[in-house]
Amino acid sequence: MRDLGTIVAAGGVPDHLSVSFKKHYGRAWSHVAESGRWPWSAGEPVQLAVVREQTLTTLTPSSEEEPVYVCDESDPLKETLVELAGHPVLIAGSDDGARLAKKMESDAVNVARLSDARVQVNNRDKEPIKPADDLARVTEGREWLILVVALVIELKSGAFLHRSERTVRSLLDRLCAIRIVRAEEIEILIAGERVEPPPTTRSLPLPHPAHPTVVVWNGDRDSDGDWDELQAATSTVTRLLHQPSLQDALELVLVKMQRHLSGEMPDHIDDRTLALSLDTTASRISELRRSLTNDLHHTVRQLRPVLVCLVGTDRASAVSEALNEAISEEELIAVLGRLPCILPLPAAELLAVARTSTTPAELREALALDYQAFNEALAALGAPYKPVCDPDLHDRSEFVRAHADAILDRLRERYAPQAAGGGDVAAYAAARHMDDLTPDPDWLPRFASPPEGQMRARVAHWLRSHGAEDDLERAGDLQPVDELRSLNTAALDRLVSVLTKLVPAWCRRHRVPVPPGWNSTPMMEARTAVHGSGLADLLLLSEKRLLSEVGRSVGWPAGMPHSADRGFLGLTAHDLAQPPVPSLRIVGSRGSVQPTIKIGEEEIVVGRDHFAAIADLAAHTVDETFLGQSGKVRLDITAPVQQPRRTPDAQTTRVVVSRRAQLSEEQKAAIGLVGEVSARAWLERRHAEDHWVSGYAAVLLEDPAASDGHGYDFEVAYRGTTRLYEVKATSESDTEQMEFELGVSEERAARYYARSTRYRILLITSALDPERRRVLELPKPTRSGRT
Repeated sequence: MRDLGTIVAAGGVPDHLSVSFKKHYGRAWSHVAESGRWPWSAGEPVQLAVVREQTLTTLTPSSEEEPVYVCDESDPLKETLVELAGHPVLIAGSDDGARLAKKMESDAVNVARLSDARVQVNNRDKEPIKPADDLARVTEGREWLILVVALVIELKSGAFLHRSERTVRSLLDRLCAIRIVRAEEIEILIAGERVEPPPTTRSLPLPHPAHPTVVVWNGDRDSDGDWDELQAATSTVTRLLHQPSLQDALELVLVKMQRHLSGEMPDHIDDRTLALSLDTTASRISELRRSLTNDLHHTVRQLRPVLVCLVGTDRASAVSEALNEAISEEELIAVLGRLPCILPLPAAELLAVARTSTTPAELREALALDYQAFNEALAALGAPYKPVCDPDLHDRSEFVRAHADAILDRLRERYAPQAAGGGDVAAYAAARHMDDLTPDPDWLPRFASPPEGQMRARVAHWLRSHGAEDDLERAGDLQPVDELRSLNTAALDRLVSVLTKLVPAWCRRHRVPVPPGWNSTPMMEARTAVHGSGLADLLLLSEKRLLSEVGRSVGWPAGMPHSADRGFLGLTAHDLAQPPVPSLRIVGSRGSVQPTIKIGEEEIVVGRDHFAAIADLAAHTVDETFLGQSGKVRLDITAPVQQPRRTPDAQTTRVVVSRRAQLSEEQKAAIGLVGEVSARAWLERRHAEDHWVSGYAAVLLEDPAASDGHGYDFEVAYRGTTRLYEVKATSESDTEQMEFELGVSEERAARYYARSTRYRILLITSALDPERRRVLELPKPTRSGRT
């Protein structure tokens, strides 16, 4: 032991012999642990062979210097992270670690145990990622993973290792409890030191007794995202199951399954695919499926919350214990017969219904059990159970949808006098979207959907909080909001059309700069401002009021009177004569015809230099008929579109659902811009706060943060979160089947947000025809990694 340390210190171990040296050195420490004899005499300098930053070196320890880490647990990843953090790690086996640490401490060596090293994983905002019950489960949306792990345990554990049924059941229960966190970027701290993980490591475990968690990062979102995520998480999942020896087998099975399924993430996996992936026969898989996941085990899992619901949550532990003792259907029927409750069906029929139900929620519906009582039972049982809630049904209740016009009328009646008196109506502008008119969050586990009586009372209270009446049955006192908006929009358009000539002319005459807004998209910005203020909903706006809003949003020249009267402004017909502007000519300078599009009845040249003119014309064609569309669309399953087989070098994934006629790239870009301008107006009508972030916004609004690289075009603030909208536009009308493409960044974003409802697509059809233009709000285009 003494000589080996001296050899390392003298540089006597070449790189190609370092692995062999570590084996001998570790074996020598095993002898020390067995004999209990310290290799060095009292007062003799100690030289330890250690690994620091993945380099073999030596350390002469003392009680004052930094400690040497001793591996007292088998955790190669943590050991590597400690090394990368710059800490010295003793070359010794983990089986001897506890004894060696104790022996070294008795000989005045400063020791740190690997088991005590704390690993902290932070997100991109430097906040610690912590296990939590509300995180997604690793099996969520891929329940078949439970069966795959069970089969790997049974078939790939080795000839001399056989686990009991109870052990396998315990492992599968633990698998169902594992949560997953998907991070774009992470920061790892080991023993307080920041460290970069090895390039091959893309997941880390966060142990927890109730909900152990996997943190996964650097997922390949461009292709086969869910498979990539699963394979990245395999090592961590097996460690959290305390079965690290299964990692290689499980990862290989997943790779084979991905190949056999052509990269598709399945909802269910048939026995043939499992057999091919596990190198066995379909009949063997069928046999193991019955014995491992066990029809009985599945039935018990389904029945447990039902029975707790029937007998009461105070007896949850007793019910679970009784069910766990049952090892056959006969014993399970006997358990049901002893329960102090009336079963909704005879025991045998109840077992049959439970056996065919895929989830506890489905079984609850089949048995017509009370929603709140059933959720209380799920909460009492704890992981892997959790209350059945459908936030989408509570997002905007049916009652609010049905009475939206009346609710808006009561608000308008409250704020219209304030607007007429020149007062601030910002409160109305925010309230009219009804974003804060939500069901009570406490209703989620109590009701499948918000009940009408409670929702009516909540709406009444909300209206009264704004000082409005709460009678939703009487007709409105004001002019219908759609008529008022149309009249104000028409007046605004006429005014801006006049001002686009008057403002530059007045500025030329008085030699003052034209505000930048008048050289870009004055019509679009004026509409955004007027409708965003809420004033257009409340009263017929005078020219003076419109001028004030236009000046505030587009800009007003210094010293120019607030008027749209040419005579009052002192302008002549000569002043209004525009200098020649060749940029909008259809015929180019050399006689070539420039590409154009026709928006409504007006033809306009396309190209980046004309984006402002296109956007303003598009904004002018957005009317109340379009803005009043709900965006709802019924989707159906269609036959898959045949795609060319992808080669290994293919970089772009094509996703298809509206194929356009052959257009130039400039024309396509112009149609896309018309679509985004229309979508912006539609979103502004429904939400108080939205942010245009696409490449068009970078050009038109000169926003440095805007880019097509985001993978979406609009960020919309909605009830404490942000919805992301990607806009697709086509000049064709909507048909039964439509098709469009997602680019690389768009598909990446769609996959990243696949497990939430944040990412959506707005499809604008007949974009160039204002009378036929439609908006369709499509749900997320990916589900569980599938497009």
